Amino acid sequence: MTKHSSSILSIIIVNYNTGDILKECVDSLYAFENNNNFELIIVDNNSPDNSRQIIEHLMSHHKNIRHIFLEERVSFSAANNIGFEASSGDLILIMNPDIIFTSPVFEKLEKLMDTNEAGACSPLLIGTDGDFQRIYFQRYPTILQFIFFYSILSKIFMRSKYLINKYQYNCDIDTESGQLQFTEQLPCAFYFTTRDLFVEAGKMDPSYRLFFEDVDLSYRTGKLKPLAVDTSVRVTHLGGSSFKREDDYWLYGRFITGMLTFFRKHYSEIRYRALKIISRINSYIVLSFEVLLGVFGKSSNYRKRKHRYFIQQLKDLP
Repeated sequence: MTKHSSSILSIIIVNYNTGDILKECVDSLYAFENNNNFELIIVDNNSPDNSRQIIEHLMSHHKNIRHIFLEERVSFSAANNIGFEASSGDLILIMNPDIIFTSPVFEKLEKLMDTNEAGACSPLLIGTDGDFQRIYFQRYPTILQFIFFYSILSKIFMRSKYLINKYQYNCDIDTESGQLQFTEQLPCAFYFTTRDLFVEAGKMDPSYRLFFEDVDLSYRTGKLKPLAVDTSVRVTHLGGSSFKREDDYWLYGRFITGMLTFFRKHYSEIRYRALKIISRINSYIVLSFEVLLGVFGKSSNYRKRKHRYFIQQLKDLP
């Protein structure tokens, strides 16, 4: 068994248009962790904001930071793989720029890697409201998951704790145990693993345009070793900072096409085709209802744009 306790940890952060949050993340990281034991690689995904200046400022104030400024925007997976290829650590942390450290976490996670109990792990992700962000620890997608939580029928089922736990996300994680809690998936908001296992799992798949990259990575890693949450440590996760905008109608389309990509890669052709048909019919039903609602002046332009965009995105899938 390889010992990692004295090894270098490579932290990879992909930044897009979140310079101010990135600064808060990095400053908190250096406030609580020993910077002699890690290298930080920041991959800026061609951000149009002031990220370049902020990254250069961070490099002048903290040591062991390396930067990669991409000249064109690539997928989240591709950007992380670029950061990985520039890294040298035996331990790897894929981390979002909206993670805020409030206490040391690396020492415990490194010791966990030494025990070989888990192939990848995460601390508790705590939102700004102080609650555990259970929704980031998802179940693997199924057709029933789509019907119960992402279709026109979702309002009927989305309050069922039984269905949520069985089909959407892991409600069984005991956050008060202080122990290791095993789970199906880990989010790439904070994905701590070993270099060898990351390579053995195939690294991140750049074919995902947005969403389901971490689902795919967890699925492949989970076939090799279990995934776990260490409930004795925690970080604050601001959550979705790159997407906080009013005109986010495109998120649904990208999310469901990511789900379809996962189905096509890991499930049978029949299941993939079934989800594709069901999701298309669902959007046509929604748009039909919007036409009827328009007669009474209650039609939603947002919903119409969302589902028209998704139908357009479907044309790019085989």
